[in-house]
Amino acid sequence: MHERLQAQLKEFRQDDEARWEYEAQEIQRQTRILKDNGRSDSQFKTELHQAGINVAVLEAESERSRKLETKAHNELLKVEPPPPRRGQKDAILLQQVASLAHSHTWLYPPAYEGWGNAEQCGFNLALGEINTESHQTGDGWGLEATASGTEHCTLWFYYFPPDSGDLLIQPHVDFQGNVAVSAHDHWYTSTHAEVRIKLHFDLYQHYWDGEETVTIVNEHRHDSSAAYWVDDHRVVSKSLSVSANAIVWIKLTVSKFVMAHSSHAHSDCDFRSGADRRIRVEHLWLNLT
Repeated sequence: MHERLQAQLKEFRQDDEARWEYEAQEIQRQTRILKDNGRSDSQFKTELHQAGINVAVLEAESERSRKLETKAHNELLKVEPPPPRRGQKDAILLQQVASLAHSHTWLYPPAYEGWGNAEQCGFNLALGEINTESHQTGDGWGLEATASGTEHCTLWFYYFPPDSGDLLIQPHVDFQGNVAVSAHDHWYTSTHAEVRIKLHFDLYQHYWDGEETVTIVNEHRHDSSAAYWVDDHRVVSKSLSVSANAIVWIKLTVSKFVMAHSSHAHSDCDFRSGADRRIRVEHLWLNLT
């Protein structure tokens, strides 16, 4: 049985790795196209020089401003969690227990397996946790100054339904950490800072049911800044017609896209450092009818 499970997971991982490679190659292709058509730091500085602008003066001013903005951003990163709101999660659990008291199953962590395309996933399978952080800052003015990264961190759970029927699964997922984005425009450069965090949920028994995606953070900043604590408890839901005694795979993925355009932009998210920061699958609620 264990060998069969591992063989199927190996196929799933190969599919994920093929997708990650495709996404990375496509980003490189698009970046190369734009760079080849003049969207580069060197081309931009040449145009400024031809317009009679002293580029050396701009570079000195840019460096002075960059140091101030970096200092301010580092202070924004120190945001602390707000006081907790008592009873929020308990209310959700009580509603579910009361509505289907005789037909539910709680599937707690540990997760069976976890993988991602970055070392920053920081899995704790025993607790069903992802501990992750990302930091991006550009290095320059133009297209070449863009720093970005897309990460996928996936936890796998499984369930053997004792009977055929319709299986409803609702994972309870906690997001606790902080986000800080800063972008400051100058007349000679345009900045952009971005953080996107999403939760993806899918089920597999003989076939994939179809991914459900919910947005946790969607931060886009042009010439502005924001810093805040994320304390989000999400309950996502999917149902699948299942056969008895055939494994159902439960796939939960957290994806992050973090981008900073120019050295005057910073994008950070931290769900890792300290006892208060983590992404945790508290449990999965199952109902087979």
